[in-house]
This record gives sequence, structure tokens and C-alpha cells, in this order.
Amino acid sequence: MNKAQKIAWFNLIVLSTALCLSAIAIGVLYFIVGLPMRGALGGFGFMGVLGLLGLTPILFRKDKGKVQYDERDLTICRKAAVVAYAIFWVLFVAAAMVPFFVLGPDGIVSVTYLCAMVLGGFLTVTLLQSIVTLKEYGWRGKDGEK
Repeated sequence: MNKAQKIAWFNLIVLSTALCLSAIAIGVLYFIVGLPMRGALGGFGFMGVLGLLGLTPILFRKDKGKVQYDERDLTICRKAAVVAYAIFWVLFVAAAMVPFFVLGPDGIVSVTYLCAMVLGGFLTVTLLQSIVTLKEYGWRGKDGEK
């Protein structure tokens, strides 16, 4: 398994953990504690777990004297980035246009909505880039090894 695959798996694990913890927290706050949904959405604080993605450069350092990427690896990384950002752009434009059609040209957009757009964009790009990277490698190591 090469560096790109390890990073992709790490990203997927961190994203799934953050999303699951947030969903559990929201469920507990809403159904068990009885907070209204607006208050229960504070469970999204568990998305702070995404800060672990900042450890990627430390956890996956460059090995001295070892070739990190060949042409195939670079092609896969580029393809993953292009797919992720192409889908992100479509979703971002849709998210930006929805308030116009729902609220009309004189509507007011909450700052919370804008923050959700940024978080959604980050999640979309990271998730798609990791999935495409793993799919291109066949969900296994280089040349089909585990």
C-alpha cells in the first residue's frame, strides 16, 4: 500500500468517525435529552475530530531514498482531484443558487448556511478524493496486494 492509499484510508476513517460521533450526539441531544433540533445540532461539534486530518503530513512523511510516486500514482492522484473538485463545484453552485430560488432575490441568507456550505464542500472534496483514489487502486495495495 503506497502513501496515497494510506492517506485516503486515514481520511475515510477520520471522516466516518466524525460523522458518526456527530450523528450520535445529535440523536442523543434530540431524542434522549429533549433539546429542540436547533440546540441538538450543537452535536456537530464532534466535527472537530476532522482536525486530525491536519496530522496527515506528520503521520505520512516522505521516506528518504524511496520513490514516493511514479507516473501511474500521479495520474491517479490527479484524476481523483479532478473528479472531487468537479463534483464539488456543481454542488457548490447548486447550494449557492438554492436560496435565490427559495427565498427570492430579496431574501437573506444566514451565516450558518454559509458555514455549512464551506463544511459541506470540505467534506465533499475529501471524501470523493479518497474514494476515487482507493477505487483507482482497486481498494487494495499496489498491484493487487493487501
